[in-house]
Amino acid sequence: MRKKPFLYGVLIVIIILSGTILALAANQNESGKSEPTGDEVYLYTGSPLVLSKGEVKMLDPSNPDLGATVIESRTLLPLRAMSEYFGAEVTYDQEEKQAVIQYGGKQYYFPVGSKKYIIGDGQQKKEYSMDSQSLIIDGRTMVPLRVICENVLGKTVSYHDRVIAVADDALNLKSNTELTEEIKAKIGEAVKARTMKALEKVLTSAQRNMSYAKDSVTNFGTPESDGTANESAAPADMAQSGSGSDSYSTTNVQVAGIDEADIVKTDGKYIYIAGNNAVRIVGADNGKLSDDTAIRLSAGKNVNEIYVDNSRLILLGTRSEYSYREDKPIRPVSNSSGMESMPQYDYDSSKTYSYVDIYDISNPLKPVFLKGHEMEGYYQSSRKNGEIVYLVTNTYPADGIVLPLMKDTAVSDKTFPMELDDVMIMPRHPSSGYLVVSAINVDNEEKTEVEAITAYGATLYMNDAALYLAFNNNTADTSIIKFELAGMKIGYAGSGDVPGYLLNQFSMDEHEEHLRVATTDWEKRSNSLYILDQSLNVSGSVEDLAKGESIYSVRFMGDKGYVVTFRTMDPLFVFDLSDPRNPVLTGELKVPGFSSYLHPVGEDLLLGIGADTYELYRKDNSGKDVVVGTRQGGIKFSLFDVSDMGKPKEISKYVAGDEGSSSEALNNHKAIMLDSSKERVAIDAYLGSENPERGYRQSAVIMSYRGNKLSLKGILDSEPSGVYGSDIPYARRLLYIEDELYYVQDGRITSYDYESLKQIDTLVLQ
Repeated sequence: MRKKPFLYGVLIVIIILSGTILALAANQNESGKSEPTGDEVYLYTGSPLVLSKGEVKMLDPSNPDLGATVIESRTLLPLRAMSEYFGAEVTYDQEEKQAVIQYGGKQYYFPVGSKKYIIGDGQQKKEYSMDSQSLIIDGRTMVPLRVICENVLGKTVSYHDRVIAVADDALNLKSNTELTEEIKAKIGEAVKARTMKALEKVLTSAQRNMSYAKDSVTNFGTPESDGTANESAAPADMAQSGSGSDSYSTTNVQVAGIDEADIVKTDGKYIYIAGNNAVRIVGADNGKLSDDTAIRLSAGKNVNEIYVDNSRLILLGTRSEYSYREDKPIRPVSNSSGMESMPQYDYDSSKTYSYVDIYDISNPLKPVFLKGHEMEGYYQSSRKNGEIVYLVTNTYPADGIVLPLMKDTAVSDKTFPMELDDVMIMPRHPSSGYLVVSAINVDNEEKTEVEAITAYGATLYMNDAALYLAFNNNTADTSIIKFELAGMKIGYAGSGDVPGYLLNQFSMDEHEEHLRVATTDWEKRSNSLYILDQSLNVSGSVEDLAKGESIYSVRFMGDKGYVVTFRTMDPLFVFDLSDPRNPVLTGELKVPGFSSYLHPVGEDLLLGIGADTYELYRKDNSGKDVVVGTRQGGIKFSLFDVSDMGKPKEISKYVAGDEGSSSEALNNHKAIMLDSSKERVAIDAYLGSENPERGYRQSAVIMSYRGNKLSLKGILDSEPSGVYGSDIPYARRLLYIEDELYYVQDGRITSYDYESLKQIDTLVLQ
């Protein structure tokens, strides 16, 4: 009987030990088997991105739409992308309709459409079942997450709140909220809208009260014109070769090799002028002008900009469509005198479309329509790289959650909604509309590729590999969305934020896989420069520049950056950006006035175009002059020597006109003609005069910067055409072809000898 207390004691010890072991096991299970080591691969359901070793990458660069996909409560991954990420070899057996993985000395077979997979070691094969079948999505074999990661690759999968960790050991994502929030912020900001319900949740949370057509668009046929021609009628500025002259001006662009649309273009033989309801094609034969051809568009369709490339003329613009009310017919309206004037149209709703129309101009006298693309929404911007035009539009649907309508004549002459699979949503940053990027091949009948995201974009920067869109969010920050580009393929590649606001597209620039961004913080009244890595994380910065001023111009050149701010003086800041983690302000120059545009015209030479300023004085009580303000004067051209990064110098300047002078060139770089071969720059300007009796003059200002000295080459006065109408473009540009200079003044074009500036010919469009 004495043994019972001992046995009870042993039993109690065992129970305690067992409880301790279970508690430890439970605690170990709760805390996870390991802490993150940095070698993990993180995914987020619906996102095409992965996070590994701090870098954000596309899971499948060849198919940017694919990522971790949930179908019928099962998470699927693209077999090839995930396997190859860990070094496996993947092939596809077309005859057997199955994907084959070779990894770790074994072969894994995944028959498409089957809930099984097979493992073979070269001698025998064994079949295993899965709880979900293999599927083909967008040309990729999709298989269950745990099967591919755990059973094939030998990794461990941890999952919580849409965050997936693939690692050697399990991680407790649930308790590590800091880690999961970081992953969400980096790769979970935008996900595929797999259901209309998910799309509705995002759009309705930020819905705006905007008019939107209730009825879908019907077929409106091919673009209309007047049928045929109107028979009666390196650095970025390097000249190109074309169908005419070998030396002619091109549009002043930000990135060499990436063309930007404009209202006037030339191919060295013809001048193409866009605006209103038409594109006019003017012959330019050694200065002799001829009104050769006109493409007149249908009613409600306007052309904003154009591209000209070899045998292609590309029109970009907007088309409006109205849905008229049946209960209120069209009726005339009486004016104040009682006479009938223009009829009034009662319409129930309207739609706006952005379009890209491609014409064959192998014979510019007879342009032939080839194909067109339309996207519901407002034209934002575009770029052209080779044969691909990238169109950016914004649209804000109302009266229900709908997908934007589009039209692609390579597919159909009818409009249709874009595919839900081409839409990404930003759950944590709801937007009431879509930003859509369309890729159109202008050289063949390939169908248009589109990618939409529930956001909006205002400022665009693009190079050969990526397109960035920046917009001001609800805070004092700027959000930047990145798309990777590979020909017709467009893939969301991440997003990030920087404090402050961007001035324009020149506030962004990518160099050696780092994005540089210059911003003005209006709340702090200061300016900053940020450098972002590939994952759009800030890696370095220079902050709080020029307190009380704002940015007026930015230019990045290689590993150097230049920023002009202004309030009463023009500080030109010079930055050394060679170390992305440690950008350095190296020099500063203060001169009167400001430059609203900077352009490299030599290895260590910057051309600035802006405005002169002068101070206003009054006498104080003691009779001394006191500065009471600043007034803007004429248009100022400056040459800056930046060879010494610590001591930039203004080595030459010239001021055209006086108070009241203005020019589109101060706000639009495409309005500047640059000729590096002759070292000239020309702009159209509205020049004020020191003599009030002379008033103002609309003129072309031609400057020379030869010999590192600015000098006036000449001023050419503009003369109104006196002809107006929907097919008379409003466009003011200067361009050169060989030895002739051409001045486009809306409906009038005048040619001059480029050297003497003597007039050769003038043409008024009719």
